[in-house]
Amino acid sequence: MLCFSNLHAQEASKDSANEDRPQRITFSTIPNTREDSLLPYYEALKTADFGSQRFSIFEQLVEEHIKKGNTDSILHYGNLYVKELGNWEKPDISKNLHYAKAHYFLGIGSHFNGLLDKSVEWHIKGLQDAEAANSKEYQFKNKIGLAHNYILKSEADKAIAMLTKAITNFSAEFPDQTIQARILLGNAQLSKQAYVLAKKEFDEGLRMATDFKNLEKELTVKLEIAKLAEAQADYEKAFQGYESVRNEALSNGFIAIYFEGSLLLGRLYYKEGMYETANIALSVAYINAINRENLQFQREALIVQARSFSKLEDYKNAYAIMTQLFGVNNQINTKQQREIIKELEIQYETLQKEKAISSLEEDQIIKAAELERQKTIKNAFLIGFLIILIPVIALLYVYYQKIQTQSELTKKQEEINTQKVTALKQEQELNLIKASIEGQDEERKRIAQELHDSIGGNLAGIKLQVSTMTGDSDKWKAINSQLDETYQLVRDISHTLIPKKFKQHAFSDLIREYIASISSSGKIKIGFYPHPEMDINALDEKVQMELFKVIQELMTNTLKHAEASNVDIHLSLLNKELSLLFEDNGQGFDVSKIKEGIGFENIRSRIKELNGKFHIDSSKNRGCVISIEIPITTTSHEI
Repeated sequence: MLCFSNLHAQEASKDSANEDRPQRITFSTIPNTREDSLLPYYEALKTADFGSQRFSIFEQLVEEHIKKGNTDSILHYGNLYVKELGNWEKPDISKNLHYAKAHYFLGIGSHFNGLLDKSVEWHIKGLQDAEAANSKEYQFKNKIGLAHNYILKSEADKAIAMLTKAITNFSAEFPDQTIQARILLGNAQLSKQAYVLAKKEFDEGLRMATDFKNLEKELTVKLEIAKLAEAQADYEKAFQGYESVRNEALSNGFIAIYFEGSLLLGRLYYKEGMYETANIALSVAYINAINRENLQFQREALIVQARSFSKLEDYKNAYAIMTQLFGVNNQINTKQQREIIKELEIQYETLQKEKAISSLEEDQIIKAAELERQKTIKNAFLIGFLIILIPVIALLYVYYQKIQTQSELTKKQEEINTQKVTALKQEQELNLIKASIEGQDEERKRIAQELHDSIGGNLAGIKLQVSTMTGDSDKWKAINSQLDETYQLVRDISHTLIPKKFKQHAFSDLIREYIASISSSGKIKIGFYPHPEMDINALDEKVQMELFKVIQELMTNTLKHAEASNVDIHLSLLNKELSLLFEDNGQGFDVSKIKEGIGFENIRSRIKELNGKFHIDSSKNRGCVISIEIPITTTSHEI
């Protein structure tokens, strides 16, 4: 268990109300491990008979995972429940109640993942199945699930109408569900800022939870009462409520309630301007949500945390949090598509099974008719038919065997020919590539030698002559300095053009050497962060060369135009994708108004040859961030 202390003295002084609060608040990440209490269910599942026995274990497992907020486990057993129901050879009337339960579980799991529209769809299906099975309990449960989604979708009136009618119809028989309905009804009124009506519903829910000794519902309604206090700007009462509920939920194993309390506490710290403490609480809530694959909590925590870093003017971390938020939103969209695909797969398997049953029944009818027909004619034609048929069958069999053998030989010959052609093509392509690379290396070497020997020599001679001249010393010093710089550029270009340099030195060392030559003046600080360095040094030589030139081009643009004092170069290789992040703190520019010059055109051309992506993010007086992503299929040591 990982713990963080907060409520820093600096932040506490911002609000005098903080003096009455405890001076140490603990946030904990709860490891998502298989608990001993669930082991009997897993063991029972291994030996349970297919059908009602396994379904009962699924239901108990899902209920336990709902309490702990284990989103993936809820969806896993919900989908398994639906799949096995499709293969259960029972009439639909016997399946309706089970489908009502399975669809209810999938609705809860989708809700935790932030897939609200999918959750609504599952609960509607569950409600239809419950009505077909005449199950009042699961009619009530699925209506409560629907109302919860409507509240989050800002459709409070729709939720209020559904909950009011459901309480009238079912409250007498199902007190536990009635407590949850009262809580949600209060939540809907709270979203409409009808605080008096919200308090009335919460008080009634708390009374019922206390009377029936339902601790889980009691903690849930206390959390909602704390939300009401926060909405009415009674932050001290809200703080005490959140902290009390969190601690009691954690000690009693109600992990989902603990997560929500931590998230609400972090949001309250943000609202009170205690941004550093809010970040600690939200980070822990986010880690817990990751462990449970709860995308809804992840998204809510990241939204508030990004705002908190922005308030602290920590824009780098705010940008990183927004990147994570985009990833969570993409996961939600991906899971939405996966849920649709899973549903289609289940429907397809069910349809295939129905077709197989129908085909089997048709085959049985045809066979029965054929038997009856044969009985009527066999006495007259049996002997003659056999006499004629046996030789014909023998001939056909021999002919069939011959054709099969010939066909197999033809196929094998075609495969051999195809393999030979493919091998020849590959060999020819390798020879062409090798020849092309050798030609490029020779040409680069020739150009490098010309630059170094001819132009470099001439520049060195001119520099020697200029250094002996007198007169306006300041002008000659400036010219001499420019000649030094030009000579160094020619030398660098000549060295860069020789690919042999990449074979003799590690790629990361070459970049560090290049950076050192630039930063030696002390006018600019350059940081280079390769990860993992060993894998990056093992990249294909062509990729290394192109990447080195891109970094040179970016650095040249920064030195010429950015007036930056600091540059960070992050180079990472993850999941076969090479990522280059080039960031400076210069004067920046308006991307929409700047016309790209030959430098950016060269960069885009090089990245395009590597099938990569190139993106510029900059604004006036905010520096510049350039990100490049290149897919990597092989490395030099894999060839």
